[in-house]
Amino acid sequence: MAFEKKITLETPVGEITFNVNAADYNKYINSTQPNNKVQPATNFVLNTVVQEDAKKLKELVQQPGAALFLVGAIVEEYQPEFNFTVKKSKTEPSK
Repeated sequence: MAFEKKITLETPVGEITFNVNAADYNKYINSTQPNNKVQPATNFVLNTVVQEDAKKLKELVQQPGAALFLVGAIVEEYQPEFNFTVKKSKTEPSK
């Protein structure tokens, strides 16, 4: 089962709720390029917003940078927190 999460953000146009799943998240991450961030962010928020909040979201994403701020907040809430540590090998390197 894919990791799914309902995320509600308080915005200047009111609360907006998103249903985010692993497929949407992965598609967003894979489509983001160094010279192309706004369109993938806009697509992600428009594809994950609940139907009843779509009109408010479409109004909000017309403002410069809004999609990037929204996607940043959504991704931060969606991603679990990880704490990884690299364990040193006890074997000696081969010569």
